[in-house]
Amino acid sequence: MAQFTITAAEGKMARWPHEIFLINLIFNHVFLFCISIFLSKSYPYSITLVPIASFAIIAYIEFKSRAIATSNAMWFVKAHWQIGARRNRIFMALLSVTCIISGGGIYLSAAQHWNAIATKALIGGFGLLPFMVALLILVVLGNDSVYQARDGKLPDNYLAKNPHLQPA
Repeated sequence: MAQFTITAAEGKMARWPHEIFLINLIFNHVFLFCISIFLSKSYPYSITLVPIASFAIIAYIEFKSRAIATSNAMWFVKAHWQIGARRNRIFMALLSVTCIISGGGIYLSAAQHWNAIATKALIGGFGLLPFMVALLILVVLGNDSVYQARDGKLPDNYLAKNPHLQPA
């Protein structure tokens, strides 16, 4: 882990992509998901709010990281926005696969007239369980990145892949 001297303002700006990412993961995919499951009897499409809100937040992080990359922001801030955007793209792919598996399971269940309990077990086991495990890993990585950004640290493997972003 490489240590750099940064100002408090730079540390705060570098933490921002990781904090937005964590808000998406924790608030949206844990709390909002639990609430939508609770409301699913009365409002069956309430669960669709979770991926819709998530894709909106993902799009914000992606567009903002591209804007930061072309701006005159400090190199350390740019580096953390790139790290956040990379994790964001990984999460977007993971969320897309989960939505396809869940949507496909619901479609197959309706088309084949499967038992509702078996359908929920299949969707939960093949779609949601791996997603939740990956979500936990991403929360831990995101939380670590917040502290790295605050303390002026960057991973060595990131610096090896991006020597053009290092200070002169």
